[in-house]
Amino acid sequence: MGVAKKPKPVYVDKRTGDKHDLETSGLVPKYINKKGYGVTPEYIRKRNEEVKKAQEEYDDYIQENLREAAMKRLSDEERVAVLQGLKKNWEEVHKEFQSLSVFIDSIPKKIRKQKLEEEMKQLEHDIGVLEKHKIIYIANKQ
Repeated sequence: MGVAKKPKPVYVDKRTGDKHDLETSGLVPKYINKKGYGVTPEYIRKRNEEVKKAQEEYDDYIQENLREAAMKRLSDEERVAVLQGLKKNWEEVHKEFQSLSVFIDSIPKKIRKQKLEEEMKQLEHDIGVLEKHKIIYIANKQ
């Protein structure tokens, strides 16, 4: 006499009798019972270590370069002196700009006026930067 065959576990999802395999459906816990469930794979751990090591090497390289090309901090007295010099230069350029004739009829006069306007604009920008930032660093040129 033969032993009766055990029926394969299935689930029915509609009233019309659509049957599906229970093991492949995801309704039965299959992978969470494995020994390595939730453990980070070895290749990912190695990759993370390589990335971490590369980042540390890069940080060391950057720190070494920063020490070699250390930026010099501008003291408050120097900052004030530079600011006063810029303001004095702006006043001189502004005085020269004001002394231009009202009627600009030649190309050299137009070019001169544009040059003075650009110079004043640059000086205003530099003065604004120095007034806005109290701490200023100067990079060493290499």
